[in-house]
Amino acid sequence: MEFPIGISDFEEIVQGNFYFIDKTLLIKEIMENGAKVILLTRPRRFGKTLNLSMLYYFLSEDYCNKVNQNLFKGLNISKETEFCKKHQGQYPVIFISFKDIKELTFSAAYAKITLLIKKLYGNHRYLLEGNLLAQDEKDTFVAILNQEANQENIEASIQNLAEYLTKIFNRFPIILIDEYDTPIQQAYLKEYYDEMISLMRSLLGQALKDNKPNERFLEKAIITGITRVGQESIFSGLNNFDVYSVLEEKYGQYFGFTEKEVLKLINDSQQTLPIAPIKEWYNGYQVGRYILYNPWSIIKCLQNKGTLEWYWVNTSSNDLIAELLTGASDTTKLQFEKLLQGEVIERPISKNLVFPDIEENAEALWSLLLYTGYLKVLSTQRAEFQMLAQLAIPNREIRFVYNKIIAQWFSIEANMDSYISFIRSLINGDVDEFKRQLSTYIMQTGSFFDFDKKTPEKVFHVFVLGLVAGLSNEYVIQSNRESGKGRLDVIFIPKGNKKRGILIEFKTSENPDLMLTKAQEALEQVKNKYYLETFKQHDIESVLVIGLAFCGKEVELVHEVISINGA
Repeated sequence: MEFPIGISDFEEIVQGNFYFIDKTLLIKEIMENGAKVILLTRPRRFGKTLNLSMLYYFLSEDYCNKVNQNLFKGLNISKETEFCKKHQGQYPVIFISFKDIKELTFSAAYAKITLLIKKLYGNHRYLLEGNLLAQDEKDTFVAILNQEANQENIEASIQNLAEYLTKIFNRFPIILIDEYDTPIQQAYLKEYYDEMISLMRSLLGQALKDNKPNERFLEKAIITGITRVGQESIFSGLNNFDVYSVLEEKYGQYFGFTEKEVLKLINDSQQTLPIAPIKEWYNGYQVGRYILYNPWSIIKCLQNKGTLEWYWVNTSSNDLIAELLTGASDTTKLQFEKLLQGEVIERPISKNLVFPDIEENAEALWSLLLYTGYLKVLSTQRAEFQMLAQLAIPNREIRFVYNKIIAQWFSIEANMDSYISFIRSLINGDVDEFKRQLSTYIMQTGSFFDFDKKTPEKVFHVFVLGLVAGLSNEYVIQSNRESGKGRLDVIFIPKGNKKRGILIEFKTSENPDLMLTKAQEALEQVKNKYYLETFKQHDIESVLVIGLAFCGKEVELVHEVISINGA
């Protein structure tokens, strides 16, 4: 079976016989929703573009008229015969996606948007035929095709196209807008936010509002994005407007994979894979009663025969998240530390996101982390003027992002050469240098980790995981993994069995005189509980085992290189 990696066009998936998890009943639920405008927000790579594409091919009158096209045969929606008769192929449809507008400057972004509008109008050149359009309307149409239209005409382009389609088809069109907030987020990052907000407010506002007395040119609009951009009034003044984010259960099952769907996918791919580790890595996104898997990571994992890697987190830069967390207040960092320790925190969140507020408003920061997929919401409650949410890290893949961010902090606080030297010392087995640099980092990071003699072991665990994240290109790094007769702390499985494996076991002590004893105890635990069994499964010949003991900001260690019998 072939997986549709990076393919978000519904027609291409069906005609190319790619594996498809049937989400077509979303179409029926959307069309039977009485709201005129619907905004659906989900993290990136959760199927937003594919679902809009599916809506387009089902609803579009233009597509229905093509010969021998029946993409929905045998799919769930085809069983809804009365609904299909009423809606399939019955509408003129405008479909535009802003997902690739990620330019460095406003002028470059504006130029790319005008090109998008040109292509959109190019799909409807037939409107220039006959006399249904007035001459000035045709002139504007041609100006857009030639990329000679002024900004005022660009901002009115989607609304005008809807009006033209209404004249031709004598039916109000459906408007599908994909990833509307991508240009806005990019503009915030590249510091042309005000200009982009103004453009998108006018472009989308005109398209979605009934601006003319006694006239309207919209049957329904479905918009997708990662966040609901608030206060900038992009959606203000809209009548009959509904928003469905990860805070609302409705449509929850249509973005991401349910466990039933993942089990079927594993079975259909004829792979014998245990669900538990896959669940630990990629599950945990909660939308009401639905607990969902990251669809991108699941497909990539199965394509790679069950290899557990950080697939989703590498599909986009995490620079904004790193920057915001690095500059966060002490209170926010303390809450963040609890998350890293596996705890659930309760923080205020907002349904709307105002990008300029993110750096100074903790509520906006937690909201961004939630909506972009870096946190999950377990429950919410109203408290006076705030919405309080129970938040947690969804899975191991996302935890890796945070560990990597911590590693970046350390490399910045010292210097990159020093950090690389630290990483290489572990690879080369230079435990004296490893201990020296580890001690230095502990002393330097008191502003984030408040180490004392009563600091629990799991805090040091998180600290070390962050430090060693730089090894992820050469090793598969796993923590709290069951092996032998217990759970080991951190294991490094080399990508390629020529390298030596590494295993670190932690202990803490409130008495500095007992640190060496504790470190030796950690080393013996590795042997007595058969933690090295995992390496045997990967044909690793030898393992550097480190027993690591902490007491406040002091560190002690013992080590041994152990040969793996039967390797």
